[in-house]
Amino acid sequence: MECRDLNQLMRNKRAALDAVGACTRHFKVNLHGHSVIFSFQDEDLNKILLFLFGSQAEITQVPTLQLDSDQTMWRIAILASDAIFEGWKNVGEVVPQAAFSQLKSYWRPDFAAAFLALTPDLTVVRHKEPFAGLTMLVPDERLIIYVRPRSEPIFVPHVDTLAGYIWRCAMWRDGSVDLHSATVSHLGCGIVIIGPKMAGKTSLAMHFLAHGAQLLGSDFCEIAVAHDGRLRAKAIPQICRITPETVSDNAVLSGAIDVKCRFGTSYREGVVFSHGKFEFFAPGVDVIFERPVNIVSMSVDLIIFPKFSRELERQRITSLNGQIACEKLATAILHDRPLADWLPLPEVASRASLEAPTLSRLADIPVKAFQMEFGQEPSLDWAELDGLIKANQTQQS
Repeated sequence: MECRDLNQLMRNKRAALDAVGACTRHFKVNLHGHSVIFSFQDEDLNKILLFLFGSQAEITQVPTLQLDSDQTMWRIAILASDAIFEGWKNVGEVVPQAAFSQLKSYWRPDFAAAFLALTPDLTVVRHKEPFAGLTMLVPDERLIIYVRPRSEPIFVPHVDTLAGYIWRCAMWRDGSVDLHSATVSHLGCGIVIIGPKMAGKTSLAMHFLAHGAQLLGSDFCEIAVAHDGRLRAKAIPQICRITPETVSDNAVLSGAIDVKCRFGTSYREGVVFSHGKFEFFAPGVDVIFERPVNIVSMSVDLIIFPKFSRELERQRITSLNGQIACEKLATAILHDRPLADWLPLPEVASRASLEAPTLSRLADIPVKAFQMEFGQEPSLDWAELDGLIKANQTQQS
């Protein structure tokens, strides 16, 4: 990199840090014992924090003078600045190389983004579609900055994504691992639904909710081996994304969501249709099912591996050997990542070593599991399913 280009990057970085220092509103959001500080000027942002995290985390306002009291906490600053945004306009894109070669420009491949800087001291991502903005990672400051043009509204899912990324990394240090799954509690039984993309995880979870279950996560959770030797799942606030087919196949969803309506851009006002799916956050799930649905942690009592079987007329449920279930669980953890790595936080590079102790303990976990095959009949036999869950609970007690 030429000296002239390096000087420009440093000036752009300095301008962003100065703007962060001018923020007057600061809120601490604590989830599972891990806190993230949000700093901003826009008074509407505290409402966004309540919307995203109010039902699952503890939110408190922090005086500016107390910001430096804990240097271990990560901070997310959200800025509206045409000057900072335009300062990166003519900076060329860079391709991840060497230690950064596995990074993606964003966790969702259908969102257009590109790296403008990617060094140990500074990462900058330019977001293009469906929202315009910059994400800057300054590791030495334990700081992530989200900059948007003043004409651009705050993209609510991005605020959720940034906080979730920090919480996930913090929980990896505690022994948790990412698990691509839908996770519910039904009849007092903690159920993890594991399968590849389009296996029917979210659809089955929504059917559980329609029958009175609670939701921990629609697409992923953090899972760990607790002190008592049992698996425990914890929630990371996340967007719920369901297909029109899932809506049509679920009486509660079809009564609350108009599948013909493909409009809406404000996640705080209702369901948004984006990239082929209906999207909503935790408050939206409560509204749709007309009751408090979301939970933040639970013990795992049962694992379900769903799959579609064209040769079957009706559903078929088969018990799985505990060793086979644990092997399938370990494979899912290692090879079915729910979210792509895109910001090089320190834990991302060391994730394999952080995961190793938990993976080594999975073989000793007493876990009940079964495979659930969906047949051609659209309806599920809930008497059979509830009977298996109740029998599992009786055996454990």
